[in-house]
Amino acid sequence: MSPTRRDTAADTEFTSYVAASGTRLTRVAYLLTRDHHLAENLTQESLARPVLPVDRDVRGVPEAQVPPRTSQSTREGGARVELLRMGRRTRVRALAAAVAIVGAGLAVAPAQAGSAKVGFRKPVFVDSQLAGSEGFVMAVPQSHRLIYATHEGTTLLLRGGLSGAPMGDADYGSTYRNQVNMWSSDDSGKTWQRINWNGAGFFTGPDHNLGFSDPDLTSDGAGNLYVTGIDLANDALVSSSDGGKTWPTGTVQCHEGDRPWLAGGKGKEVFLADNSEQYGHIIVRSTDGGATCSSTHATGVGNNFTGYGKMVYDASTDTIYEAATNGNSTIGVIALRGATKRFDSGTPGTVEGHLAYTGTSFNTFWKAQIAQGLDHTLYMTWTTDDRKPGTSGGCSGAQTPVANSVMLTSSHDGGRTWSKPTVVAHPGVTVLWPWVIAGAKGRVAVAWYQYDRVTDLDCAPDAAKMGVRLAMLTGADGRRPAITTVDPLGRPMHYGQVCTSGTACVATGNDRRLGEFFTLAPDRNGCVMIATGDTTKVDPVTGSQLPTARPLFTVQNAGTGLYGRPCRS
Repeated sequence: MSPTRRDTAADTEFTSYVAASGTRLTRVAYLLTRDHHLAENLTQESLARPVLPVDRDVRGVPEAQVPPRTSQSTREGGARVELLRMGRRTRVRALAAAVAIVGAGLAVAPAQAGSAKVGFRKPVFVDSQLAGSEGFVMAVPQSHRLIYATHEGTTLLLRGGLSGAPMGDADYGSTYRNQVNMWSSDDSGKTWQRINWNGAGFFTGPDHNLGFSDPDLTSDGAGNLYVTGIDLANDALVSSSDGGKTWPTGTVQCHEGDRPWLAGGKGKEVFLADNSEQYGHIIVRSTDGGATCSSTHATGVGNNFTGYGKMVYDASTDTIYEAATNGNSTIGVIALRGATKRFDSGTPGTVEGHLAYTGTSFNTFWKAQIAQGLDHTLYMTWTTDDRKPGTSGGCSGAQTPVANSVMLTSSHDGGRTWSKPTVVAHPGVTVLWPWVIAGAKGRVAVAWYQYDRVTDLDCAPDAAKMGVRLAMLTGADGRRPAITTVDPLGRPMHYGQVCTSGTACVATGNDRRLGEFFTLAPDRNGCVMIATGDTTKVDPVTGSQLPTARPLFTVQNAGTGLYGRPCRS
């Protein structure tokens, strides 16, 4: 029986469809099955040329009017078997729908990766008295120590805790030193000891370090460690050349300004970015272990993009990178290429600004954070601020919040161009304050705070639970990363509102104890460490909430770390 004209046209049309879509469908099938062989089989079965004529449904997907087929294979289980048990019509529709989502502009990542289970050690309080928000933790190779630094709590307070929690008030007042809090650990974070300068109760010498707020940690190419802090007007910078045992070198005034961020450079070189009252966002440099800082600066605004967060330094290209924003809907990066040479010349100049993504939104003060992998790939993460138009159910009559997302984008060319953003998480509740770190090629960790409901931060009900969630990604530098998401603490670390009005929160009596971010860092094996504040401790006498959060620490102890090695600490 010879084919009819209709048969021939249908065959030609279907062959063209397969040629155009087969590869994309196979990729999507792999995301659904996590098995290359099974993905090919599924695509082949879905696209096999039917015996009967081909019709077209309203979506334009060719499909055969044949009874559903059942796979005879028994080697696949669970969802994979169910996929093969779909009728051909259903399979093609499912795959085509997934391809349509991919084409819409956002990458589709699988909900869970099929790798070894990711686990974390039971969290420990670094200190039961001292404040512990906006903390940083760092692994120091030369001394095998961990260093932990936090905000001292002066502006990260719950005012009611000062009167309602006598023990907490006493702890806060008796230990106040007008320096960022600092600890070290010699046993991989199982126990912590306060760094104690000359037994005087100060963390470093007060002659070269005054600043209770806004800590950051980094190390330079010579192995020196640095910590910074501010005293409302001055940015202090202090260093250690012996792996964090002592911190003898520094200056109380590296530069005037607010919210310093650090990045270690070559040799005894460190860069500090801040928001100068005189110059706006700038970058300065020290080449003597933090004893002095340059009088010249690089302007931290380029192409209308302003630096806005933690810096990273790429020694191979002598480039500083910082996440940047242009308004409230556009994210990008600033780059100071040839940073060392520029400062050596005496005229550091102005950063470049590059667009990463526009048409988004942000529900955090530090709108995005950046990281760089060992292969020099850059990554940026942020959380969106999704609202329902025409409503007023948010704080102070703002539009009603709806479930938002954790986003990630990457760049392979030094920030000049960026990938389509990947939705790392959309759990159906409110997520906020993401942080990102990166390791070997495509290996990335992103963590964020997550409420147990959709809510505005400033007016979250007292019963709203907040915890930490962490996603381990492989293939994060590609279009389809595999993602495993875990609860690394196993419990909430905060309840209720988080005031986002800055220092005004103390005056209004609202809860700002968590500050505005928390952080991640790799240990020496690439296992993920978490430094976060925790507000769940209460006064032992009154049972009232304490005036400040307490520093909490945990580290990955199961699964594969960022360097591709197993974590067993």
